[in-house]
Amino acid sequence: MAAAKKICKLTLEFCQFSSPVGFIKVSSCPIGLHEMSMETNLSDENFVPNALNDVLVVRVKEQDLSTIMKVCYKWLQQYFRDVKQISKVPRPDICALKQETKAFRAQVWQILADTVGPGEVITYGALASRLNNPGAVRAVGSAMRNNPTGIIVPCHRVVRSNDMGLYHGGKRQSVKLWLLKHEGVDKY
Repeated sequence: MAAAKKICKLTLEFCQFSSPVGFIKVSSCPIGLHEMSMETNLSDENFVPNALNDVLVVRVKEQDLSTIMKVCYKWLQQYFRDVKQISKVPRPDICALKQETKAFRAQVWQILADTVGPGEVITYGALASRLNNPGAVRAVGSAMRNNPTGIIVPCHRVVRSNDMGLYHGGKRQSVKLWLLKHEGVDKY
């Protein structure tokens, strides 16, 4: 995911979680998550998923996490343990969605997170249509490229009309495929 612009002036908290797809770095403020990113050196050449790896907080005790980070931690645990039950766990708030509600990218991210669940995929064009802007296919693609909170805002579920589409500029196709298969999508 692209680096998130700091959109608020509140103090950020940082945490790192282990997961079946590697380490996930998270930053948040009291309003919500700012960024969730996988290891920067992760690529198709070195991606080795570990489905047995549980989500753990790295270098921080769970009781020392802020409320937002605790919600994120619980959400990630549920996502990787039993994604079909993810709706039973609150989704962490996302600062950008609370601060920039009228910005096009924030609208794309909100609609995607709210309407495309685990095991589902949507095309860029269909997502643009859900925004009542069917001509905004490229802008939807740009929003996906700049999504600061991947997995929670599930840009991996957005596909081309004729194939799986790119993930992280095409450098993490195996991660996208793993996430989709984890959710029960076997089409690709």
